[in-house]
Amino acid sequence: MNEWEAVTPVLVIGGAVGDLVMTLPRLPTSGEDIEAQPQARQIGGCAFNVARALTRLEVPVINGMPVGNGEWGAAIEAAMGELGLEVLLRHGQMDNGWCLALVEPNGERTFITVSGCESQWNKAQLATLPLTEHTLIYASGYELAGENGEALREWLTRMPFDQPRLIDPGPRIAQLSEDFFAMLSDSHTLLTLNRDEVAALCGAGDAVDAAQRYAAARNLTLICRLDRDGAWICDGRTPPLHVPAYPVDVIDTIGAGDAHCAGLLAGLSAGWPLPRAVDLANRVAACVVASLGAANPPDRHQLQQRFPQA
Repeated sequence: MNEWEAVTPVLVIGGAVGDLVMTLPRLPTSGEDIEAQPQARQIGGCAFNVARALTRLEVPVINGMPVGNGEWGAAIEAAMGELGLEVLLRHGQMDNGWCLALVEPNGERTFITVSGCESQWNKAQLATLPLTEHTLIYASGYELAGENGEALREWLTRMPFDQPRLIDPGPRIAQLSEDFFAMLSDSHTLLTLNRDEVAALCGAGDAVDAAQRYAAARNLTLICRLDRDGAWICDGRTPPLHVPAYPVDVIDTIGAGDAHCAGLLAGLSAGWPLPRAVDLANRVAACVVASLGAANPPDRHQLQQRFPQA
């Protein structure tokens, strides 16, 4: 890790929201009353989780997350200030949204989301963001979906083909049309997908085979995050490449995908080849799932301590 110097800035596009985390023995059925234990009230959202993890890894971040006018907006601005992130996008009429995260004993999490200003995008707003041809772009699928994400989808698909992009469609992948993915074809775009998202986008069957076929058809590179089975790089041109996971005791999986994105972006920012960057992503995600919530991503020293042989 001593030779690691992340120099390429990452423009993080998406939402910062309030997170209320609770643990419970199981999800309730309709109409049932069940006891839960509050665990945390913190700032989260996929994009904020990515930005926080990147700053911990000393990667330069450009803040593409709107800050609203309200209680959550004030808390989010304060959290951004603690990370050294300048607020570039403001919404004067709406507050930021919030999310209730329900965590079961096996670490599985269920989200109930209330959207806010982070779901509102327009061309004029996006045009104010500083961007060079070398800037790495991260975009969260939560903000891409639906009518409100149309301006953001258009902005992403109309970039020069060689603009490096990492898109994490997330659980709202079913709300993104095939036309959107088709317009990303032949570009320098990485799609990062978990097992369920691979099935939703690429079809049923073996996840790696399906992802490889999709990558070949679209000339895109897919990063398949398959939990304990590690990650696979599928570019459709060369055989799929397996990058093994790092076994840890899982506390919960909140922010696991976001941590993986941050690790991947950090490696790319340092100019590492893709397989090495994915290996770093596996390590960062392993650290996050071994702790409660997404608020404590590792720094470089902690990564070195936990994985000294990596």
